[in-house]
Amino acid sequence: MLLKKNTAVLLAVIVLAADAALALAGYYISRLGGLFVLILPVLALLAAGISLLPMLTLLRRLKGGAGKISGFLALAAAGHLEKRIEVNNEEAFAEIEKTLNVMMENLENMSRAKSDFLSSMSHEIRTPMSAIVGMAQIARNATDPVRVADCLQKIEDNSKHLIGVINDILDFSKIESGKLLLDEQLFSLRENLDFIESMFQGKVAEKNLHFMLSVNNIKHDGIVTDSLRLNQVLINLLSNAVKFTDAGGMISLSVEELMHVGDESVYSFAVTDTGIGIAPDQAVKLFTPFVQANAGTAKKYGGTGLGLVISKDIVAKMGGDIELTSTLGVGSTFSFTIRVASQDRIASAEPVEEDDDTPDFHGKRLLIVDDIEINREIALEILRETGVEMETAENGQVALDMFLESPAGYFDMILMDMQMPVMDGCEATEMIRKSEKSDAKTIKIVAVTANVMRDDIARAYASGMDGHLGKPIDFGEAYKTMATMLK
Repeated sequence: MLLKKNTAVLLAVIVLAADAALALAGYYISRLGGLFVLILPVLALLAAGISLLPMLTLLRRLKGGAGKISGFLALAAAGHLEKRIEVNNEEAFAEIEKTLNVMMENLENMSRAKSDFLSSMSHEIRTPMSAIVGMAQIARNATDPVRVADCLQKIEDNSKHLIGVINDILDFSKIESGKLLLDEQLFSLRENLDFIESMFQGKVAEKNLHFMLSVNNIKHDGIVTDSLRLNQVLINLLSNAVKFTDAGGMISLSVEELMHVGDESVYSFAVTDTGIGIAPDQAVKLFTPFVQANAGTAKKYGGTGLGLVISKDIVAKMGGDIELTSTLGVGSTFSFTIRVASQDRIASAEPVEEDDDTPDFHGKRLLIVDDIEINREIALEILRETGVEMETAENGQVALDMFLESPAGYFDMILMDMQMPVMDGCEATEMIRKSEKSDAKTIKIVAVTANVMRDDIARAYASGMDGHLGKPIDFGEAYKTMATMLK
């Protein structure tokens, strides 16, 4: 109201000013002969008045908005804001508030869990690393061959444990990104279970445990799924059973075909132990990422806390789910089912002859390509006893130049790292395959790399490589690959 009155007064002043100016015009016109001298001030006054109108309107709106904000804040401060909300919106407001509180609590719990996980992971990585470094120092100073052999065995064992930790982290990363896929192939379930049993015989004997494998009603032995991933689940569950069961305890793995419909079968797997068991309130945490059932148990027995999460995802991709029944102090049973394509018993694969003798590659020449000097040194030392002649290159460009400058057939095989400076292994392989040398298309090139993801393996083959070996190198597997390709 005040603003409206001010506007009227302002307009009246403008009109009076214009009238006064026109009244004076009669006096000054004859004296100055310049009506334009009077018109300009009048127009200026009118323009000023008109320009003030929108400003006054804006001020009025700002004042109104400020009044509403002040009233809102006053209500909130007095605790009466809820009174301004309609009854039917009060429940919605309360529900939103509850949801936000739950979300905040979940975020805080996840943040805390990840911090605990990183602390645990640091412990899991540093523990085997400390053992490896310590045993290496002891072996360097030892003069007793038995003591040196013992140190080397412990270095190897801890190295494998460290690789397992890294693999868990990589697998979980693939789960979060949706890239954990199955490589489905036909294989014998019975033979696969025999392999699992033989793997754990030494472990259970070392801890004085009893192990039993029970296979029932398997009418369709040939199943189509990822055998490595299925084994990963079984190995994880059995390893936990061994870890949490004291000497003299019992561990069993039972497998049964529940049903067969069309070309698919449903199989059940159960791993039972007489170990420490799990309390019901702790059991619900086992399949949560970054969370272990009990901090004290984690400190005593170790572990990344990711094994069951990864196993659950793998089983889900096979059409099933993992369940747990456990009694604290009595034992636990982890059971799961998978639904996969199946067929009648398949013919056993030809047994692979185990040959402990070092293969003989005399007369063959190998080019080892790796940018890390110690990796080249290890390969040279271990492969030397095979009799193969070897040369090395520190990156893909050097390897390409050495191949192009050598006579045709000079090299029989190239062990090619993938990730290298100057030129990586895939690019070098592509350049070799595209070259005009007569042996460019026939020379065997095998990736030997720490790039072991599915996409990395596919990229290696797409570049023209003939095989893939992951680091750290399993030289037994390397010997088999070389024997196949160097015939």
